Amino acid sequence: MSVRRTALRLRALGVPPLTGPKGGSPKQGGEPPTISREVTIGQLPDDDVPVEELVEHRIRQFSQKKKWHEAARLMPVHVKIAGPIGLMVFGDPHVDDDGTDLALLREHSDLTHQEGVFGCNIGDTTNAWVGRLAKLYAEQSTSSSQAWKLAEWFINRTRWLWIVGGNHEGWHGSGDPLKWICRQAGAMYKASELRMELNFPNGRKVAVNARHDFAGHSQWNPAHGVMKAATMGMRDHLLLCGHKHVSGYGIVKDPETGRACHAVQIASYKIHDRYAMERGFRDQSLSPCAFVVIDPTLPDNHPDLVKVFWDPKEGARNLQVLRRRAA
Repeated sequence: MSVRRTALRLRALGVPPLTGPKGGSPKQGGEPPTISREVTIGQLPDDDVPVEELVEHRIRQFSQKKKWHEAARLMPVHVKIAGPIGLMVFGDPHVDDDGTDLALLREHSDLTHQEGVFGCNIGDTTNAWVGRLAKLYAEQSTSSSQAWKLAEWFINRTRWLWIVGGNHEGWHGSGDPLKWICRQAGAMYKASELRMELNFPNGRKVAVNARHDFAGHSQWNPAHGVMKAATMGMRDHLLLCGHKHVSGYGIVKDPETGRACHAVQIASYKIHDRYAMERGFRDQSLSPCAFVVIDPTLPDNHPDLVKVFWDPKEGARNLQVLRRRAA
């Protein structure tokens, strides 16, 4: 129906036309419109902050995020003890899984209380099943609440240098409980890549790049992803990752500096895995962990500045010998 015919019909019914205070058209903005001489519509305030305040808030928010990302590119870590140190690098713990060797995990956690040894976690501390995978809790004897008790037990009993989140932790989004557990335990935590520079008292600097997984896969080389990162990405002294529950190791030399870049793929304490059995994955785990000895008394381009041991007890013994020698 046209506007004119509608107006004529309303007039025939005795409905007065919509007009402003003096019979003109309704005002746009400013004073509220008048429907009739007896009724005036009230004007509501805006239900959000003024746009200028919103713009300023967004600018401050971006500035803070930019500072965080720039600081996280290479985090300085000042080592306060002289001589070599050891990194007890835990592969995917999955502390709540029935197939996890929890006794071995506890034994390796004890090593972090030796002089010069620090714990490092490569991610997937718990199964943390969510969504359609939550049905898998029916296949394990530990509940979701018990899983977090075990995670807190493991984190609180270990002396940490850092903890990296895995894809299982990523399922919790920004509400990852591991972040708060680590804060209470005084452990450095980052949900994804953690890249740091260890600064030793004698001036030696060692770059470490740790993340749950590096992109890339090859059926011929279990350490392909992390080795590709060492070849085509950051030429750090030590690159560490997990996720695939296999062991792999390779050394890539930086032709410009002569630095040896050690690329390490670490397996998992989840020894028995129904999914791996069903898919026919081969057992390629040398050890659920790696013990890395860093000897700052050696030059930057020395191939044994970083030394990897698949038996953590053997690595700890080697560290003790080096520390006595350097004393």
